[in-house]
Amino acid sequence: MRIDNAMETIPRHDIDADFARRQVDTLQSLIESAMEDVVADGDEDALGSVRSRAIMRFAYLTVLDPTAGQEETWRAAVLASQAANAVFARTSKSEEEVQYQLGDQTVTLPVVGPNWHATPVDWLTAAWLAVITRSEERIQELCAVGKYTLRGSGAKVEEYVHPWIETLQRFLSGDPISPELLESVIDLSDPENAKFASREYMLLVAYPPVNMLYRVLRGTSEQFHDALVQATTGHRDYWSQADLADDPSGFVALPVLAMAILGRDNGFPVEVESDYLPENLVRGTWSNR
Repeated sequence: MRIDNAMETIPRHDIDADFARRQVDTLQSLIESAMEDVVADGDEDALGSVRSRAIMRFAYLTVLDPTAGQEETWRAAVLASQAANAVFARTSKSEEEVQYQLGDQTVTLPVVGPNWHATPVDWLTAAWLAVITRSEERIQELCAVGKYTLRGSGAKVEEYVHPWIETLQRFLSGDPISPELLESVIDLSDPENAKFASREYMLLVAYPPVNMLYRVLRGTSEQFHDALVQATTGHRDYWSQADLADDPSGFVALPVLAMAILGRDNGFPVEVESDYLPENLVRGTWSNR
């Protein structure tokens, strides 16, 4: 049995800090180059490049700053979140162009409607980042993204993804979630139902955040803690595999971190320490300043 109020430590897998440092600098140059094209004409592919590189740069910075205690890491997380949302801002149905903040710049983006940059998986990443950076504005922007936009991207996704997004939109908007909706997500995220992802991915990465939200909605603090431990451990087990250990996608457990924050905001103590879950992001240190 777990000792009450005892922090549980889950180490991150080994990552080459020197390589991470070089990548931080390289990615910054690539972001600046792509931003020039975004500022010049709102280039769609350039915006996608800013998004992917900003997310990677944030991940590499957490290798050098595991608690996300430095302002540079926080600013990188915010830029990643802004860029992830900007892709969806340009799917607006009512405007020909939109103004969007990216870092210190306000850029003009032509509206292009549903497109392959704005997939359901991209929506999930944007949602995790918006929650992690605690931007209510960006969260509500994502809650307003409709099924037509997501399905119109043409992306093939696992069946659980669309009801999972609906569940998150309802939760983040404060709307009621029917038991049937959440149960459908749980059922469809069973590894046996996977069509595209590996069974291992579904078991270790896809399902655990679903279980965490279930515990936020219907569980006890101890059940939430157990779900958080399982999710963080599952993330480590998946991303520490030899062919994945150097992938920055695994350096921070974005969905687990976001769910830990949502749990914490709903009164569930977060009693897990891990570099996958940077401490200052869990606590909201920067957003409270």
